[in-house]
Amino acid sequence: MLLRKINILVIDDHPVVRHGVVSMIREFDDKFQIVGEAASPAEGLLKAEALRPDVVVTDLMFNGHIEDGISVVKDLAASQPDVRCMVITANTQGHHMVDAFKAGAKAFLYKDSDSREYMKAIEAAFEGMTYFPPQLASELGKWNRLPRLTPAEERRMPYIARGMSSKQISKEINHLDAPKTISSRTIDQQKSNIKQKFDIDTSGGLVAFAIKYCEDHGMDYKSLKIHTQRKLFGG
Repeated sequence: MLLRKINILVIDDHPVVRHGVVSMIREFDDKFQIVGEAASPAEGLLKAEALRPDVVVTDLMFNGHIEDGISVVKDLAASQPDVRCMVITANTQGHHMVDAFKAGAKAFLYKDSDSREYMKAIEAAFEGMTYFPPQLASELGKWNRLPRLTPAEERRMPYIARGMSSKQISKEINHLDAPKTISSRTIDQQKSNIKQKFDIDTSGGLVAFAIKYCEDHGMDYKSLKIHTQRKLFGG
């Protein structure tokens, strides 16, 4: 049983839809409190920073761009990890739900769902649980069967995105983690595993994959500081 109401911010660029969502949520005013509304991603992020809601209910698409809704989720996950995101959409393509969850959303719901579905989705998101329409279960199942990077492989991504060789990566990691050592052969094996998992044939393809992976997961490879750069590149 909740000891207080769940504070909610709603972000949608269509006033009629936004007001409709707010009205449905207010049907459960014993559970929820609308602390703010926003008509754009930029306004939404500013209000989220100022209002510190428990749950942000955001549209998936703004001005015809799905990327804008996904960016809201990513930005909130990075700047306010305690805030839970629930994505709503009129789009019925299941892979967009996968994109939302990969970005950090906790719940995904069709806009035309009834008020009780909104209630269940918001409560699930607030509790940190995953919620999505039952008819999209098969789509989420496909995503769960996709290959994943191990934590060690993921840590190599920024270095690979920079085009560093296995020997260069090994030297940099050993410089940072001394006295622990990781051989270039180990890095070679990790690169090989990644290429095999994701059906990558060339070293250039691996670099391109690493760049996209870093960009999709908010990993800033471009400003990565290379401590052994003078030794590696002769600068």
